[in-house]
Amino acid sequence: MKFSFKPTPGFVRDMTDGHSVLGLAVSTLLYIVCISGTLAVFYNEFERWEQASELENLNVEASVYQTATENAIALATEEKEELKSISFTIPNQDMPRLVVEVGEMERYVSEDGSLLGKVEHEWTHFLAYLHFALNLPVSLGVVLVGLIGVVMSALIVSGLLAHPKIIKDAFSFRLSGSKRLQQVDLHNRLGVWASPFHLAIAITGAFIGLSQVAAFAIAGVFFEGDSEKVEHMLYRDHLVMEENAPEVAYPDYAAILATMDRIAPEEERTRIEVAFPGREGQVVEVWTRVPERLVWGERYHFNSDGSLIEKEGWSEGDTAKQVYLSTFRLHFGHFSGFPVKIAYFLLGVGMCLLVVSGINIWLVRKRQRGNPVVRLERVWTAQVWGIPFAIALSAVTYLLFKLNAAQVFWSVTLLLSVVAAFTGTVAKWSMYLRVATIVACVGAVAVHVAQFGEDSFVRASLVANSVWLVIAVGIAVSCFYSWVRQKSSEPVSLNTSPAGSN
Repeated sequence: MKFSFKPTPGFVRDMTDGHSVLGLAVSTLLYIVCISGTLAVFYNEFERWEQASELENLNVEASVYQTATENAIALATEEKEELKSISFTIPNQDMPRLVVEVGEMERYVSEDGSLLGKVEHEWTHFLAYLHFALNLPVSLGVVLVGLIGVVMSALIVSGLLAHPKIIKDAFSFRLSGSKRLQQVDLHNRLGVWASPFHLAIAITGAFIGLSQVAAFAIAGVFFEGDSEKVEHMLYRDHLVMEENAPEVAYPDYAAILATMDRIAPEEERTRIEVAFPGREGQVVEVWTRVPERLVWGERYHFNSDGSLIEKEGWSEGDTAKQVYLSTFRLHFGHFSGFPVKIAYFLLGVGMCLLVVSGINIWLVRKRQRGNPVVRLERVWTAQVWGIPFAIALSAVTYLLFKLNAAQVFWSVTLLLSVVAAFTGTVAKWSMYLRVATIVACVGAVAVHVAQFGEDSFVRASLVANSVWLVIAVGIAVSCFYSWVRQKSSEPVSLNTSPAGSN
């Protein structure tokens, strides 16, 4: 039996119309999620960039944890922090700094176990929360971003179905054609060639965002609404400590790490957490990253004398658990080293181009049909270039004045959108905001160099500053291309994207 599918003109038209309506409905939020996600690929590098001068050392003796525990508990008691747990970030390839955390207190730790300055990653946390929750309350924002992931998946599928000549036109790119043809070719080529990546990002984003909703649904159907039972399908039960439990010695970190050397020598350790430190019945968890596996890690539970209680089994669980625990690293590109991060960044830029060119096609089509939406064109242009400008400006103002990055970003984005609705032209908004974004990106690097000196040109800081400069160069190239087109007397009506051409 031979199966063939030849879309009718009516089917293609319906898919195209549905594709446009979906894209317009979520264009701005989708664009914000794409830009912030592209930058968040370098989340670890930006964290280290914010405090570039802190000590980095991958080799920490077990005795340091013992001394740091005593110092951190003493300081936390003085500051009246809750003492339910103490955790350490074990220096690793992503974060080669020893950090101790008790309650809300988070400090760097020196090589002798003494406590150093406070950990401050507020700008990077803003960027991460912008991506996965749009800076809304997490319970609402994560679900909203998950729904955007669903819509993005639908956009990708409907876009592919709306292109009946997908194979024939795979290499078509009409640089000398009209503005609309250039936008269509840009949109279609990016949409086709990068569709596996786009689908993977959209589906995993939707899965992560809506997993909490699914957990509540599963709890309601199978566990009489008890969501903790759903959580325990993935995680070991939380330790419950009796009040006024007798005091005991802190855990034997040397024995615990020696056991880890014996049972999992190939796994990179990333975190140690002690539940109810210094109390009878305390339990120690060691988190690791499993080589050549996508799951976010593995977790081991120990008694305080170093004897193993159990292995969580994240890297060896059933298929459903493996899939769930692999979505996070797959979504953010945190696997197989730095080259994958670069690939994710470039593909993320392509996704931004895809979103912007899709809306541009619709706007150009409206103009060509004699029904231009000039105000919407101005607002969209202000958002296309204003959003990356606002992100870069928030970095500058945070480094200089410790201003709240979320407030700076949303205030600037909203202000530009409102002003663009009433004044200016598309060409001026496009050019002025591109120049402003270049200045802000270069400004972020300049301010960082002024604050951290030679530490701005090594390790993670070199990567983060290079990202800002690459963005600035990409936008400068788009400005040059626009200038060339203007010199050739071809009117420029719309933008393409922060990393593309006009």
